[in-house]
Amino acid sequence: MITNRKNLAILLLMLAAIRLVAADLSPGEIKRRDRNAKFDKQHLRLKHDFVTDSSPNFTTPPAKPAVAGNWTTARKAPTVHLRILPNLEPEYFPATAQYMACWANWAPILRGPDNTFYFAASDHRGQGCQINIYRYAHKERQLSRIIDLHQLLDWQPDSYTDGKVHGAMAIMPDGHLLGATHYGVPPTAAWYEAGYQGSWLFSFDLTTNTGRNFGSPLKRSSLPCFTIDPQRGIFVGTGDSKTLLCWDYNTGQTLFAGYLPHGWIWWQRAMLLDQPSGKFWSSDVSETPFHLLSFNPSTLSFNRYDITVPTNPVTAKPGNLRGHTTRPAANGYYYWATMSGALLRFKPDSPTGPILEAVGVTWDRGRDVLQIALSPDGRYLYYQPKGYPSPLVQFDTKTNQHKAICFLQDYYFEKYGYWLGREVYGLEISEKGDFIAMIVNGAFDGHNRSFGHPGLCIVEIPRNER
Repeated sequence: MITNRKNLAILLLMLAAIRLVAADLSPGEIKRRDRNAKFDKQHLRLKHDFVTDSSPNFTTPPAKPAVAGNWTTARKAPTVHLRILPNLEPEYFPATAQYMACWANWAPILRGPDNTFYFAASDHRGQGCQINIYRYAHKERQLSRIIDLHQLLDWQPDSYTDGKVHGAMAIMPDGHLLGATHYGVPPTAAWYEAGYQGSWLFSFDLTTNTGRNFGSPLKRSSLPCFTIDPQRGIFVGTGDSKTLLCWDYNTGQTLFAGYLPHGWIWWQRAMLLDQPSGKFWSSDVSETPFHLLSFNPSTLSFNRYDITVPTNPVTAKPGNLRGHTTRPAANGYYYWATMSGALLRFKPDSPTGPILEAVGVTWDRGRDVLQIALSPDGRYLYYQPKGYPSPLVQFDTKTNQHKAICFLQDYYFEKYGYWLGREVYGLEISEKGDFIAMIVNGAFDGHNRSFGHPGLCIVEIPRNER
């Protein structure tokens, strides 16, 4: 009840502000806002805690998948905790703003000490973008934004800026989180005339909560893919201008920035670090079929091999490298998926040279996979393939058998009006292998709709299923 004129005036000002914001929104955003209000029947967007669910429906496939190879479904349903990410501000965008998919996550999740996880979400705009870096502490089940990246990098509302984090951040030995940005809207001549130089490198001290802006070492190029070697302090990123950056965190010096020899072009969507050797691996996309490619920062040398990326063994479709494990499995192999859904195993240092061979498909007849987690004992892979229905998959590297841990999309849509999305870019396993943390690019916008309200999903894997 309005008890005095002062409170009435405040209310009228608030209503006027709401009308003003609504008037500035694009027609598409007004429609999305109204659809969000319709589908968000339990107000998940406003909750400051996780919701917890478990249901027999989690282990019931919506339709029997035509999965190539051996597969089973988990006998016991997991317990799942879900929360929409906080600080998605602004939630909707004016007609003048450049953006593609509104709020979303585009990069892997990083696991730090004591089951803390770090990841990014951003609004994808080309001017004054908002990029949030989050930390999830599992012991306290606390999710919070720790970095407002536009403030750290001193971006202004009218600045031409990158729109997301797209590579694999890392925690350095000195306790700093290191990463880089990537554009959300492709730069034009106007960007460079206004002073845009390319992707920014940044670090953030997780103890003192202070950050550093290292600028743009790879001039006039963005960094759609990067991987970091914390042990040696080496950052390697591939530029959208067919260039490569190798940067030394310990000295702040650029070791290499330019084009590869022989006209080779580093693939912009995959970069695997072999920690023992310090070499980075991907493929050359200057011609097809794609050949295996490596870079050695200690010698600043590139090597291309007479080994091509295998096709999907079921459909025979070609596809380039995608998500991979960050350490070898118990059998000594890294595992690598392709965009056509082939599941590969990779050994960089066999006596006869590198090995890259197909061992099956990811799910169905093959789906794109963006991050693969490896269990602590090195036996099981975990990933969520793109598409629908999209289960959380466990793959046994000893038997080559798939297991669907859970199917979540239909359950959450029916109960909460929230579609968990078709693409999981970030997925990581806990220190003991008892749960999976993943970012779902979900939306309150109808069946099979993605992007707009990303959420953190914690899937507790029953003991007898791991």
